[in-house]
Amino acid sequence: MAFKGKKKTPEEKMKEIEELTTGMDQQIESYFVSEKAMREHLAFMANFHNYSQRNMALIDKQFMGAEAVGSFHFWKSKGAAVQKGEKGIKILVPTPVQFYKKNGIDVPVSSASKQDRELIDKKQLDTTKKTFFKIGHVFEYTQTNARELNLSVSEIFGKYHRDGTLESSREMMAALNKVAGKLDFTIVDEAPFELGTAKGAAAPSEKIIALNPRNTEFENVSVLIHELAHAKMHTPERSKELTTNEKEFQAEMVSYVVANRYGIDTEDFTLSYLANWTQGAELKEKERLLKEVQSTASEFIDEIDSHFDQVKEMEMQQSKADDLSHNLTDQALKAHEASAGNELANDEPAMFIHGVSSQFKPFGEVNNLDFDQYDQERTAYTVAIPQDTGLTLVISSQYEKGEYIHPLHQLEKEQLVDKETFAILETGYHDELLKQDDAYIQSFAARLRTAIHKEETPAADKSKKLPKTTFEIER
Repeated sequence: MAFKGKKKTPEEKMKEIEELTTGMDQQIESYFVSEKAMREHLAFMANFHNYSQRNMALIDKQFMGAEAVGSFHFWKSKGAAVQKGEKGIKILVPTPVQFYKKNGIDVPVSSASKQDRELIDKKQLDTTKKTFFKIGHVFEYTQTNARELNLSVSEIFGKYHRDGTLESSREMMAALNKVAGKLDFTIVDEAPFELGTAKGAAAPSEKIIALNPRNTEFENVSVLIHELAHAKMHTPERSKELTTNEKEFQAEMVSYVVANRYGIDTEDFTLSYLANWTQGAELKEKERLLKEVQSTASEFIDEIDSHFDQVKEMEMQQSKADDLSHNLTDQALKAHEASAGNELANDEPAMFIHGVSSQFKPFGEVNNLDFDQYDQERTAYTVAIPQDTGLTLVISSQYEKGEYIHPLHQLEKEQLVDKETFAILETGYHDELLKQDDAYIQSFAARLRTAIHKEETPAADKSKKLPKTTFEIER
């Protein structure tokens, strides 16, 4: 589906881009999190276990950025389930074990004899506790279906994710793939490492971009724009001149501006994201940073607009083709009914050639016509193919003279029918060719027999009429 936004001049596009970047930059300066929102967020995060520093380091190493994590049973208690195929994040679970001394050796209380157990209970035997660790597994919020179930989260936590709907995500992704191609980047199906809570990653040296498979379609669009901005602006050379804060500022600004152009609202996420990366950080040469943002956004928009213009043109052509097909079908069916005196009711595939046929005839027979003999600039036809359901599939099309050998040729080359239907039509055509070859062979054989008979009969008559001749031999 083509983008339905208003066509804008280059000047209008640049003015809009400048207004968006300036406006967002001003909002970042005044952005703050209210005490109410912070209290709500702290209350939400209190639902999750407070892991030790060692376990938090382990979790972050395996699943970068993880905050809201819980065990399988924790998520189940919340009404959510771990998504199929997700791997658990390993943590160390402390397991205390009680020991008592027996013959100078530490023995686990769980292995104590009945007699020793009684002594332990009476505190006549001293016990000590030692802590061991076993491997446990937890899962991050995005590894579950909690988001799809719309489980309640805090306002701050909700801003970690881009949420919304997009009318033409497939075409937007197709357009962004073209942008990636122009940058000589490949969008890979699987990241070379676990992305964790990161929505995507760009590797300028390897020329690849990876999107988190846990993203929604809506997220993928704005995230891909963000990563493409990194790919465009943050070459290995330029990256050395910028801090991480500055690079994230630029990439998200581009994503916000480009997404806004196509009606994708990411303002809440963008504002929170940029504030997190820039507040308290020094952005050097901010004017230059914004100029690069505006230039990159403009380039991306031009490429995306070009794609949507092509899509729109294709949709218009398809609409015309659909109208033509409908009109041809209607004309063929009416012409057949007027000539045959009844509606079309065929058991085998049949075809009607506009300007030539008066009725539908077997497909193979009509497809075998010599179309060059007709004084028509184009061949227009309608094919009727009975289906097992009792309905009839009707297809109409046309082609310029000389463009295709016959209708079946166009049906194959333009894939106007599926493979199964094409095989049925091809069989009908081949059967007609065989029938024609057989008729020719039979006719040729008959002519050959007649010719042979004519040659043999005069020779026999002549032998009967010849007088007897005597030859004398001179000695």
